[in-house]
Amino acid sequence: MPEQFGPYLVYDELGIGGMASVHIAESTDGKRVALKRLLPHRATEDDTVRAFLDEAKLVVHLKHPNIAATYDCGKVGDSYFIAMEYVPGHTLAQLIKQCAKTIGIIPFPITVNILIQLCEALQYAHTLTDESGKPLQIIHRDISPTNVILSTIGIVKLIDFGIAKATSSTVHSNAGVVKGKFRYMAPEYLKGKLDSRVDLWALGTVAYELLTNKQLFDGSDDFNILYNVKFADIEPPSKSNPDVPPDFDVIVMTALQRDPDRRWQSAAAMRTALANASAELQTTVTNAQLIEWVDWTFTQAPPKKDSELSQLIELLHSPTRSRSGVVDLEVSITAEPDAIAPVPVAPEPAAKVAEKVRVEVPARKVVARRPSRLRVWLLFALLLAVVFATWYYGYVPAEITDMFGLEPHG
Repeated sequence: MPEQFGPYLVYDELGIGGMASVHIAESTDGKRVALKRLLPHRATEDDTVRAFLDEAKLVVHLKHPNIAATYDCGKVGDSYFIAMEYVPGHTLAQLIKQCAKTIGIIPFPITVNILIQLCEALQYAHTLTDESGKPLQIIHRDISPTNVILSTIGIVKLIDFGIAKATSSTVHSNAGVVKGKFRYMAPEYLKGKLDSRVDLWALGTVAYELLTNKQLFDGSDDFNILYNVKFADIEPPSKSNPDVPPDFDVIVMTALQRDPDRRWQSAAAMRTALANASAELQTTVTNAQLIEWVDWTFTQAPPKKDSELSQLIELLHSPTRSRSGVVDLEVSITAEPDAIAPVPVAPEPAAKVAEKVRVEVPARKVVARRPSRLRVWLLFALLLAVVFATWYYGYVPAEITDMFGLEPHG
């Protein structure tokens, strides 16, 4: 049964963090919302309450198609809440994980569409002003795949401005305290320097992940991740994915400049570069095509272990070997010409590609085994023993004694 919370009926929990929980809820007019409520045990902490109220004041200003809207905020009893747009769909993190299990790297045109929409959201937030025209200087500070939703109509939505920073904030972070996910943090932010360019670094990190299916900065623990963010060599995406065009290597590597002055100076500049490079390559896809492809991707399943394709892959990686170490089975693959064409925006399912692959297994090889060195030496030693014994007992023919230079034994 739903919980009655002021004018809202509260249903399933969408998630919970250290400060608040988020549930699916329904307003009195039947609108479905994402209801964010401050956790009861945090409601007694003055700094936490002020931070939550700052978020409420901030998000009500954000009215952009690529940012989840905020409808209402307030207090019911002792509980503070924010009612936000409920965006049905998959997160970018879920999409990356699904592709890794099924079809591989996200097609290049899809990635470009997602990045352009995120640039538009960030440009809006970074340049937003209040009613008097004063810049709010909103910095998201937590750009990551988990905070991006691909809505069911193909609109990319940036969510969770919970740790966003603005000039209007009444709560300021303590010296040396950073907030966000370490592997997406800009190097200068780790030193306490903060402006809108930290979001562009994070977007560059997300772009690298989309183009390669690899996290740019990884490590066994937070310390190693932070060390890599500061000092690890950053290779262009094409190093891991040769299909990435040179122009996009430049765009991503510009976003990942450790010196913020050499980075993109605005989300608008990065968006323009993405759009121009995409137009030159004629790789643009519409939002409708984007969601059509996303929906198709989540219908795909990982290859089963007993499928023909998985058997072929296992055979190629682990050929059958005899005890002698000689490969007994040779496999050659012949593909039809249309089976090796470039992958389209909506690639063929793996099963269809597998049908076009033939496996030719030639006859088993017969390998003639040569005597081992040990056997040769044993035979030679036995021969010498026989010769010596025969000579010792006086039965060696003259030809043998002459061959080995022996004198007849008396």
